[in-house]
Amino acid sequence: MSTSLLSITEIATGIVMLIVSSFLLTLTIEEIGRRGKFSERFTGAIISPIFTAMPELVVIILALILVGEESGSQIAAGTIIGEPFMVSALGFPAVAITLLLAGRKKGIESVDPVLSKMLILMGLIFPIMVIPHFFNYISVRLIVAVLLVSLYFVFFKFVRGEKNFEEEATDIRFRSGALLILIIFVGVALLLGGSVALVRGIDSLSIQTGLNQELITILLVPIGTIVPETTNAVIWASRNKTSLAIGAMVGEEIFFVTFFPALGIIASQWTITQDGLLAIILTSTFSVVLGILSYKFRNAVYIFIFYLASLIIFLLFIY
Repeated sequence: MSTSLLSITEIATGIVMLIVSSFLLTLTIEEIGRRGKFSERFTGAIISPIFTAMPELVVIILALILVGEESGSQIAAGTIIGEPFMVSALGFPAVAITLLLAGRKKGIESVDPVLSKMLILMGLIFPIMVIPHFFNYISVRLIVAVLLVSLYFVFFKFVRGEKNFEEEATDIRFRSGALLILIIFVGVALLLGGSVALVRGIDSLSIQTGLNQELITILLVPIGTIVPETTNAVIWASRNKTSLAIGAMVGEEIFFVTFFPALGIIASQWTITQDGLLAIILTSTFSVVLGILSYKFRNAVYIFIFYLASLIIFLLFIY
């Protein structure tokens, strides 16, 4: 078996492991929301990203610890920037199409207006991470890092809902706490194992094919690592649960424009390429515009399909 084929097999294995783990964690996330009496938007936007952000966290930590200082910084920044970009460009359209198909008979649940506002907020926050790239002072780095983490807690406050998840939950229940812990353990193990296999496969394939490292970190790595959150959101969308599906997408993006940039700014050189700047501009612009439209037209979930245009524009500029 050729080296390239081995790398492709490793990538495919990683993706399959991530999809299985996503299904398991979808069930456990709902149970956690139910037992904690959280709202759907809180469960989707806060609880879900804690689990589904693990693949990206693994990539960032490995890049900063195991890779050279400059290259590791570029990989970390590219992953942090590429994840919100690809979640928007691919995840949101997938969720929107699923919601449209699932809502043909029962109708489409309207988008929670708070989630629309959070999408606008995400678009406004995203460019803040660029400041230390142009003003590389320790004081600026610390101020920006603290500001980003503080903004996450502002988001946390806004997404708390009054309606308990218990009132909205499905019939899938875990009566045994031990079984719930076991499924979480298996899901997290598959998530981490799949992430490592995916990253190693992509890294090996990039060396063999000579693909540009910047494009890999912004495009290829996130394509694999967004599988958990996108799969979770699509599963919820297939059951016509708009708040959970959109909340998982928005929550993941907020996580990656606040906590993760703060980590990268403090722990690395934090170098952002022109490709990264373009991805930030496109994601921020589309998020603000589509957030405003989804707030005004709350049943028009097809609006999120237009995120695909950001990826098309990005590729046109790159090539």
